Amino acid sequence: MGAASSLRPNRVVGFIPMSYLDPLNPTTSDLMSTARLFDGSFIGAPSDPVESEYTNVIANGFAAGTSKYNSRHFEFSLGMNFDLNRVLKGLTFSTMFAVDYATAYSTNYTDTYAIYIPQWGNYNGKEVITSLVKQNNDEHSGIQGVGGSTYRQTIDFNAHFDYNRSFNDVHNVSAMLLANGYQQSQSGEYHKTSNVNAGLLASYNYAHRYYAEFGSALLHSAKLAEGNRKGFSYSFTAGWNIAHETFLEGSVFDDLKLSASYSLLSQDIDVESYGMYAPDFNNNHDVWWGWGVGDAQQATTSRRGSNKNLDYIKRKEFSVTLQGALLEKSLSFEASYFRTTTEGLIIVPNNLYPSYFSTYWPDASFVPYTNYNDDLRYGFEAGINYKKQLTDDWMVGAGASMTWYDTEASKRDDSQYADAYQYREGTELDAIWGYECMGIFKSDDEVAGAPEQKLGETPKAGDLRYKDQNGDGVIDNKDQVNLGRGGWYGNPLTVGVNFTLKYKGLSLFVLATGGFGGQAVKNNSYWWIHGDSKYSVVVRDRAIVDPNTHTVTNASSAAYPRLTTGSGSNNFVTSDYWLYDTDQFNLQKVQLTYDFPASLFEGSKVVKGISIFANGSNLLKIAKEKEILEMNVGSAPQNRFYQIGASVKF
Repeated sequence: MGAASSLRPNRVVGFIPMSYLDPLNPTTSDLMSTARLFDGSFIGAPSDPVESEYTNVIANGFAAGTSKYNSRHFEFSLGMNFDLNRVLKGLTFSTMFAVDYATAYSTNYTDTYAIYIPQWGNYNGKEVITSLVKQNNDEHSGIQGVGGSTYRQTIDFNAHFDYNRSFNDVHNVSAMLLANGYQQSQSGEYHKTSNVNAGLLASYNYAHRYYAEFGSALLHSAKLAEGNRKGFSYSFTAGWNIAHETFLEGSVFDDLKLSASYSLLSQDIDVESYGMYAPDFNNNHDVWWGWGVGDAQQATTSRRGSNKNLDYIKRKEFSVTLQGALLEKSLSFEASYFRTTTEGLIIVPNNLYPSYFSTYWPDASFVPYTNYNDDLRYGFEAGINYKKQLTDDWMVGAGASMTWYDTEASKRDDSQYADAYQYREGTELDAIWGYECMGIFKSDDEVAGAPEQKLGETPKAGDLRYKDQNGDGVIDNKDQVNLGRGGWYGNPLTVGVNFTLKYKGLSLFVLATGGFGGQAVKNNSYWWIHGDSKYSVVVRDRAIVDPNTHTVTNASSAAYPRLTTGSGSNNFVTSDYWLYDTDQFNLQKVQLTYDFPASLFEGSKVVKGISIFANGSNLLKIAKEKEILEMNVGSAPQNRFYQIGASVKF
């Protein structure tokens, strides 16, 4: 599928039937007497192939050999539970040990195959092959290759004491003391991934009206330096069941709860690898020194400095939630505000150190990894659901939810940017940075009078023109601006609705979702076409340049820059020219179910119930850019899914 997105179909011949051979040409008949045939056809090629076209993905699937993938998986787990009521009422102990082991490898036979380059002619009004040229040979090595060998082993252990007890029917106490650890080793990685921590969870509620909970964990990470490997995480939660208060007796609320929580999590997930705190020295293959011929030596250079204070990344989370129910609990709602900061993300802060800490040739640096960047995520989510049994036969349900979400790079090293409009601090984490496009150059004279665009190829008539943001007369990376939100961490606004209608044993369920506020860039091989790339339909409206006047003849209607056999580096960069909205509303699922009456199975010793259903998924998309959003390039196509089935209870 990846090859199909770039391979030009007119350069792949595939299989040519033997019937196209000129029957009066003994040379081609002799050549084909030893040819490998597939249902009466041989592997062809274009009449003027380049060497890279001596093979193609279609022929490879038939003649390039075979491959077999093998995988084995072993799992083992053992757990035990102990009742310790005799020691302390309400106390239990549980433990578990588990092993997960997986291996995989592939075996293959790699063959070479011959292709035949045809020359075509006309014989009595019929197109025939007048001659053939053979390239490569049909050879089967007979030697089995083994490759892609991988393994993964995970060992996990946990043990915990649990305590649950009520006093005087109003004081409810529970607690857990936990020890947990796992270790994972896998092929290609020298250092095993290990995690060991101890945790404590304690909660209390008074008459199920006032709630308090505290959780903590003591961590250990081998990714950090000795003396800095211990970490601590904690969380607090408080809740109030307002519906149990006397002042709400007789109110419209059947349930009303307010809760708030705060947590500080120390995590090493964003510490990408082991030993990042240590200095790194390496041989530099580009630099060597010697006193004479034959005694040259590679130089040893520093790649980074040491920082033994490299620490855990701190994630601070705060949320407030209100949830309730009314109308005899047929209507329920929930609303939450959340705010999360991630502090101390690791960077190489070159601009925070003197310039002599690094050199560009020889390439060397004493700048260490440092905890520096901070991220902020915050938002609001709400949901409402209605469910009502209208009569003995009819039930209706409906619900809606929404999430509004925003992000901010709250701390960044922006000293490398000369202009404030390029500062990353204060912008969205999923900001799309690129150039502001001012249209297409209509002539070479217009190119000459515009700021110089230093984006690779020298622009010509029909190329894209960009705005000089800082007015220095040059278009380069200093002119990139924030174009919009990519929605990589979630759409700014996400909504969902569901509906259920039930009559006796027949029920209908509908689910729809939507995402709004995000944008994306048309930057795959379907849109960015240059060199010998495969053309797509978008180039039909390209800018057409008159070779004599060097002007665009369709300037008013051109919707795509000129075609080029070069790199297209001036046009094919991120800019708002390629930007599009990803706003969409999707009919995700519709299901119709029928439950046969329970009376049909009374007295049955085998079948206790039967349901039949029919459903469909991804049924409809409503979007301005629907065609783009439903397009996959270089991967499996998107699909709609339909299913009919039955569920039988025994």
